[in-house]
Amino acid sequence: MVNLLLALSLTSQAVTVGMPFLKLGVGARPVAMGEAFTAVADDANAMFWNPAGMGMMKGMDVSLMFMNLYGDVGYASGATVFPIERKGRASMGVAAAYLSATDTLRDEEGRTQGEFSLYDVLGSAGVGWQLNRYVSLGASAKFVASKIYNYHAYSLLGDFGLKVKPTKYLYLGLVLQHLGTPRRFIYDIEFAPTTVRGGLALLFPLKGSHLLLASDLVWPIDDSPTVCLGGELKIYLSPEGSTGSSGLAIRGGYRSGYHLGTWGGFSFGLGYEYEFTKVLHLTLDAVYFSYGFLGGSERLSLGVNFRPN
Repeated sequence: MVNLLLALSLTSQAVTVGMPFLKLGVGARPVAMGEAFTAVADDANAMFWNPAGMGMMKGMDVSLMFMNLYGDVGYASGATVFPIERKGRASMGVAAAYLSATDTLRDEEGRTQGEFSLYDVLGSAGVGWQLNRYVSLGASAKFVASKIYNYHAYSLLGDFGLKVKPTKYLYLGLVLQHLGTPRRFIYDIEFAPTTVRGGLALLFPLKGSHLLLASDLVWPIDDSPTVCLGGELKIYLSPEGSTGSSGLAIRGGYRSGYHLGTWGGFSFGLGYEYEFTKVLHLTLDAVYFSYGFLGGSERLSLGVNFRPN
């Protein structure tokens, strides 16, 4: 509604939907699951996918991601979530992301004049509340700053999420992402890609291991709805809960909308978790996501999890 009212008041100027970097999936684990993470949202990546997930987290989690896209575009992000209420019913999170690239500078006749840099920076803070054993709410505020050549633009955005756990093995999620103010580059005004996501996840315990299946329906303001499907099979290589235990995760997924070749939209990833103590866990996750004819991207995530006794 906010975006609609602003658009109606600016009809005399060029208005588009921009900030495409906000559509890039954050975190090797969510992307490996085909970006079907709205109902899962159980680690620090919840800051980017569904802030309501923070309300159901009982410990502290830290995640760092590094991505390579088409060779000349770099993207890094980091997030941490930590409890702020003694009974573990509320958590706070902070996150940041930075995308950088270079492009060719040309004059009006198309002659090369050198190169210029561009970047997008995002900083956010959010809170998740667990209302009861079944329902959690969350919200986050985001500040976006961008630069292209010598021009800058800024925007304030917000995410608002819901996570429901009707049973021990079923999760539902709903989130409204990137709702906020437009920004101006020179004369053009652009809005963020406001998006509604709804998700479902099923967890199947398998004798100390687990199988997690998830699906999302994604509807951005500037495009048709897309479907995300993904899964995670986690196998514990040594007894879970024992000091020095470890686990291997195999993930795969698909997101529709990438009609750029046979494998466009498919992802595959691996993860490894090592338990130094019953409280401290370290994770390493990697994923390859295919953009079809355009190529692919690799993401690597490092995580630290502090679980309460």
